[in-house]
Amino acid sequence: MIGVEGLRAGYVRGIDVLQGIDLEAPRSRVTSVIGPNGSGKSTLLKAICGFVKPTAGRVLYDGREITGEKPYRLLGMGLAYLTQERELFPQMTVEENLMLGAWLFRHDRGRVQDALRAVYEHYPFLRARRHVKAGALSGGEQRMLELGRLLMCNPRVLLLDEPTAGLAPKVAREVYSEIARLKAMDLTVLLVDQNIRAAVELADKIYVLENGRVVVEGDRGELAARAPELVRGWLRQTSG
Repeated sequence: MIGVEGLRAGYVRGIDVLQGIDLEAPRSRVTSVIGPNGSGKSTLLKAICGFVKPTAGRVLYDGREITGEKPYRLLGMGLAYLTQERELFPQMTVEENLMLGAWLFRHDRGRVQDALRAVYEHYPFLRARRHVKAGALSGGEQRMLELGRLLMCNPRVLLLDEPTAGLAPKVAREVYSEIARLKAMDLTVLLVDQNIRAAVELADKIYVLENGRVVVEGDRGELAARAPELVRGWLRQTSG
């Protein structure tokens, strides 16, 4: 579903954070990208989504090259991106925030209402709180609202950047359970996370990044046993 070939990208001209990444995120599977801080995980998602322009390499979506495509065009094609930072409008209601997820087809009232109905069926608590301001929700509820807003555009691929950042462990577990539920809906998920254990347990395939390069890749069975070793290595790098 998503393919990355020799991808290089960065924020300063002449300095690439990504040093030639090769990656595949298969259809209807969860692919996790893990690694220490500064390894290029978030930059990878931004380069796929069009928020950072690659300097070399290709991004493929279902066999079609989408390198450097505008983010809103990618959203219309079915690629939805959840940033690490909260991006709700706290003074707007739950429903108003959800409606923003349908902005690309806002003139098609029937489609908008169908999408809203589907999200409320998936997240009944959002229907019950649809007139509540988003800022009044808990951190976990806000994250679910953001996921609901992504679902409003009926995506095929979810690109998730640290979806549990700043959440209490119990709430984080609920978010991971929700990601597994989204995978069961035939969605393709590319997950960037620093919770190594959860990311590995949830994934079908795992990529480990260090200094902008893939240093390890494999399936859950191969990587689960190596996770403690990888974390110890990162901690030694940090302390050194």
